[in-house]
Amino acid sequence: MKTTVKFLTYVMMAFALVLTSCDGEDGANGLDGAIGPEGPSGQDGNANVVSVLLENQTLTNGDTVFDIPELTQEIYDTGIVYAYVTVTGNDYWEVLPLSLGQQIILEIDKIEVGKITLRATFTQSNLRLRFVLVEGTDASGIDFSNYEEVQIHYGLD
Repeated sequence: MKTTVKFLTYVMMAFALVLTSCDGEDGANGLDGAIGPEGPSGQDGNANVVSVLLENQTLTNGDTVFDIPELTQEIYDTGIVYAYVTVTGNDYWEVLPLSLGQQIILEIDKIEVGKITLRATFTQSNLRLRFVLVEGTDASGIDFSNYEEVQIHYGLD
């Protein structure tokens, strides 16, 4: 019986403690300011894809190295690099490797952190080059031979 009375006493004390602890005021946490106006919607982005455009480039017969600082170690280790070319003024892009008949005339020869080497069998200036650098993500279902499809899928400019 003594145990039951002791137990009930402790229960009542705990109950009283809970009830009295709810009577105090909450601590001050500062004044809430007025809510400001909603800002304009931002442009959708893609943190996993970078598009690098090089304008007015010249390729010479053989290897030409392009510095691409956006080509990080992470992209090099786990990502994908695609290259496109067009003559300035054209409204279309061609995917590399570029062939004429059965012969490849322009291709990516080497990919390194920070640079890409293209190999050409011709010399031409006034070219636009675009490199699309994709971090290690699932890119299945995308036709990378069609730059417009890549542009739409990744929201590139």
